[in-house]
Amino acid sequence: MILSEKKIMRHMDFFVNKMGWKRAVICKYPQLLGLSLEKRIIPRCSVFRLLILKGLVNEDIKMAYLIVKNEKHFLEKFVTKYEKEVPQLLDLYKGNTSLLGLGYGTEEVDGKNLM
Repeated sequence: MILSEKKIMRHMDFFVNKMGWKRAVICKYPQLLGLSLEKRIIPRCSVFRLLILKGLVNEDIKMAYLIVKNEKHFLEKFVTKYEKEVPQLLDLYKGNTSLLGLGYGTEEVDGKNLM
C-alpha cells in the first residue's frame, strides 16, 4: 500500500497533536497510517473516550491496539459489552452522534467531531 504524504501528515497530526501519543506508538503500529480516520480511528477513539469518561474502562488499555483489532472484536469488547450502561455507544460508533451531542466537550478533525 502506498500512502500519500498528505495522509501520513494528517494521521500523524491526529495521533500526536489531538491524541497526545508519542511517535514511538505509531512506529510500533505502522498499520495505523493506512486506516481511515473517519471510518475507523475517530469512531473507536470516541467510543473509548466516552467509556473512560464514564469510568467503565481503564485508561491503561492501549488505544492503538484497539484501533488495529478487527471490527467484531472491538464491537464485542467495547460496544456490545457496555450498551446497557451507555445506550448511545453504537450511535457514537456509527457516527450518528458525537461526544459533543452527548454533552461532552469536543475537538474537530477536518470538520468531524472527535471527542
